[in-house]
Amino acid sequence: MDNTTPSLFKPHILSGLPYKGGSTREQSGKVRKIHKLSSNECPIGPSPKIIKAITASLEMLHEYQHEDDSRLRTALAGHYDWKLLPDQFLTANSALELIEMIVRAFVEPGQECIISSPTFLAYKNFVELQGGKVIDIPLDRENFSLDPDELLRAITNKTRLIFITSPNNPTGAIIPRKILDRLMESLPSHVVLVYDEVYRHFVRDRNYAVGLDYVKNSKQIIGLNSFSKAFGLAGLRVGYAYSTPEITGYVSRLRRPFMISVPAMEGAMAALRDKQYLYNVQRVVREEKNWIQDCFDDLGLFYWPSQGNFLLFVPPYEGEEFTADLLSRGIMVRETSVFGLPGCIRLSMGMREANSAFITATQKLMEWKQKVK
Repeated sequence: MDNTTPSLFKPHILSGLPYKGGSTREQSGKVRKIHKLSSNECPIGPSPKIIKAITASLEMLHEYQHEDDSRLRTALAGHYDWKLLPDQFLTANSALELIEMIVRAFVEPGQECIISSPTFLAYKNFVELQGGKVIDIPLDRENFSLDPDELLRAITNKTRLIFITSPNNPTGAIIPRKILDRLMESLPSHVVLVYDEVYRHFVRDRNYAVGLDYVKNSKQIIGLNSFSKAFGLAGLRVGYAYSTPEITGYVSRLRRPFMISVPAMEGAMAALRDKQYLYNVQRVVREEKNWIQDCFDDLGLFYWPSQGNFLLFVPPYEGEEFTADLLSRGIMVRETSVFGLPGCIRLSMGMREANSAFITATQKLMEWKQKVK
């Protein structure tokens, strides 16, 4: 007779680490003005049209209004020029929740998922909390390129998901179309590629590929998107994904009724209608990124070209110390060790006031370090 007492708790949940994002303003511990350039948020405040739509919805907060997300999915289908049907979209409270749903849908304890570091930490977190095993096929550390053949060789009969981010967070590099073509041509039937394209609105490289191109050809790929970046709705927490009817129909079984709040849904639909706001965000990010790069050149700081709304650069001295020194001067940036890339800093593009404050503080810190040597 087995006298072993069964554990109440699942070991893979006890050992797994939940995702932890960048610090908030409140966590900075500062009472004076903070320039937050650490979380890749939209540099512009929300669109007045979005605020109007959200405000109008507040009068009905006492009622359950949207049992499902059909209105938002229909709006998304229109946003994609009806190249996809509404039923090919999934929506949730942020892209993070969609990642969790996808992992729950496809991964059993002991199965494998592939990532390529440095990359978004949430993929690893959710896979491990589901009891899955993460296989890391690192990007080239010089230019952050991906070797598709090395990744394909890592696939086994236990592999269920591959996570690719383009533009990648925190590097800003894209996966060129020819690389993605190579992967999709050789992907076995038991593997789904999760293609995180939340920064796609900032891309200007003609070699960039969107997941839509492969979904239209019935490939096993999920395009992951967010309203938090270019649409300026990080605080509302709305994300969406699209795929083949078979995949979205399957994953949608995990979706709860009344999943997205009324203000969030109304705000997201208003964001899709306000194309001028999106153009303004893209313009500001492009102009500010060019200005920051010119300043980095003047200061002699190394950085990587980026297709996102952020830049990855090598700080003038040790990353954690540099980050702390900037914070003491009211500027928040993100040190990238948590992404699997120690010794670098990720800088989100802000408005000129914030960016100027960052450059001025960096220059003074470099001068100070030079004096104390």
